[in-house]
Amino acid sequence: MLTATESSHKKQGKFSLFLNKFEPDFNPQQKAWRPLHLLNLYRLLISGIFASFLFFNITLNPFGSTYPELFKIVSLAYFSGSLLIGVTIRWHWPALWLQNHVHIIFDLGIILLIMHASGGVKSGVGLLFILPIAAISILSFGRSSLFYAALITLALFFDQGYLHLILDISPAYTQTGLLGATLFITALLSNYLVNKSEESIEIASQKTIDLANMEQLTQFIMQRMQTAVIVVDYLGNIKLMNHTAKNILQLTDKELNKHKSLMHSSAELGIMLQQWQAKTHQKTDELVLKKGTLELDIKFAALAHSPESGTVIFLQDKARIIHEAQQLKLASLGRLSASIAHEIRNPLTAICHSSQLLNESEYIDKSDKRLTEIIETHAIRINEIITTVLELSRRKTTTQEIVNLSQWIKTFLNDNISLAQQDCITLNSASDDIKVLFDTQHLYQIINNLVQNALFHRVEIDHDLHNIIMTIGMTPDNHIPYLQVMNYGTVIPKINRDKIFEPFFTTEASGTGLGLYIAREMTSCNASQLKYIEIDEGPCFQLDFLNSTFLNLKE
Repeated sequence: MLTATESSHKKQGKFSLFLNKFEPDFNPQQKAWRPLHLLNLYRLLISGIFASFLFFNITLNPFGSTYPELFKIVSLAYFSGSLLIGVTIRWHWPALWLQNHVHIIFDLGIILLIMHASGGVKSGVGLLFILPIAAISILSFGRSSLFYAALITLALFFDQGYLHLILDISPAYTQTGLLGATLFITALLSNYLVNKSEESIEIASQKTIDLANMEQLTQFIMQRMQTAVIVVDYLGNIKLMNHTAKNILQLTDKELNKHKSLMHSSAELGIMLQQWQAKTHQKTDELVLKKGTLELDIKFAALAHSPESGTVIFLQDKARIIHEAQQLKLASLGRLSASIAHEIRNPLTAICHSSQLLNESEYIDKSDKRLTEIIETHAIRINEIITTVLELSRRKTTTQEIVNLSQWIKTFLNDNISLAQQDCITLNSASDDIKVLFDTQHLYQIINNLVQNALFHRVEIDHDLHNIIMTIGMTPDNHIPYLQVMNYGTVIPKINRDKIFEPFFTTEASGTGLGLYIAREMTSCNASQLKYIEIDEGPCFQLDFLNSTFLNLKE
């Protein structure tokens, strides 16, 4: 039966009876049979030449000089056998190993008869043995060529003896020996070349496997990288894009297959690439691409030094980079806090205990008792600083969950704020369905800090203490959920506004100066932003949930 590939060639008008056109996607079976196809083409050429002598009645010495009739019969048999062999090769029957040996024996036998009909070794026909001997080395991978070389050499000597005894033709044993030696040399050289070829094929196969494995590994790594990666050629056509890049650029596989141009997928990124290429791949300033609520840090890298080389584009979410930096900072702070907690708290406990004992002594006067109270007060303050820092560093990673912000704030006020203080807080919510993605323990510490600060800094205006205003809403332009905490109090001076989020900055003697710093650090850990906004009514802090926009999109 014809193979699928051969059938497809026949349907396309490319079918050949004896040798189909080589294609790179040939399967191993087709590649194994191909040498027999090539050998049979040579066989058809030689047998066709001999048959043409008969058809055109051409006499060419020394062919057929001794036995003309035998030469005619063998020539016709050679040509007919070549045609039949072409059919058996095409049909792949019988088995390949059997056809290898049968065809070689057929060639050697026919050539031996033609040489016998032409007067033996002196005719020069024996040179036709060289190609079949070399062919059997290739077809049988060098395992049978020496056997056939020895067999033909013995047959040559036998034929010379027969011609000398029967026809009284002068023997040419020396020439026969040289031809036999030539056949042995051909066999040995063919074996050597075949062995080297096998080694090369094995090395090439291993290299192919290694390259395929490396390609799979590269694809595996790229597709799982959190950094978005795009590979383009020098014309700006996309060759490779990982899943992160597809998600950021909001592209599907169907769109990528339809439009390969980077300019079509992202015009802004395509323009940046052209500008970078125009500067001959020199280092440029930091490039930032805004995609919705994301700010992407763009980096270009050439694959090679030639102008035709491709380019790798790296897109990194700046918020994620900041978040990872905050995580590293918290990890470092945690290790530092664990070290200082033991080193400071032990002597601090001794100081507090000693001051309490002195304060309880009946021999201490009032002035000294006041000094012990100061010692105890500041020791407690130091302990609060240590506790606050430890609370910040205790959780090195965040566990975010979806929270209904309005319901969560109401629950927080009911559970953590006294009834008297709740009366001082007004909650305004634009919607009861605003959802945010946040670590609830971090959110508790942030809101508690903002609310307690607002309650502490309330001031009397026109003999009236105004309520603290908590506002929940979404920005109109990009739909980012936010929470504002504002109290009618003294506006923070401009000179201090850049310092309020710095650690240990405080304007109160009893404060630690870590509350707002810790609140901002925890906000950054959740890919959000805490900022001070300037309004006329009083101090106002706004918490923007930057990573929660997608939770509130209308379907």
